[in-house]
Amino acid sequence: MQNTTLIILGHGSKSKNAIEDFNYIVKLVADKNEFKNVAGAHMEIAEPSLQDVVKDLYEKGERDFVIFPYFLYNGMHIRFDIPGILDKLKAEYEGISFDFTAPIGQDPIMADLIVNKVSTHIAAK
Repeated sequence: MQNTTLIILGHGSKSKNAIEDFNYIVKLVADKNEFKNVAGAHMEIAEPSLQDVVKDLYEKGERDFVIFPYFLYNGMHIRFDIPGILDKLKAEYEGISFDFTAPIGQDPIMADLIVNKVSTHIAAK
């Protein structure tokens, strides 16, 4: 994975706190040093957009990208909107490729996360 350029794609928000939370996750992933590059992008509302991040990295010589949607569900953005954006980017940039992963979705680790968060909340009372 050391040769992988990863773009973590969030929904985007007007909330400064939401953007800070998203950037925190992007930094945690980057700090693991598993990938050549790690960047955060937003689907809408916030900056930078996916298009801006791809343009910046493309201009730095990157051609192959893994897009990880930091979304819980396989909704309309995942099924239609993001693939449409990726198709437009493929047409715009020569030699570019995208590997679009599944969202967080139905990962069993989510049950452990919920139990842990609720347990921590209750214990803090």
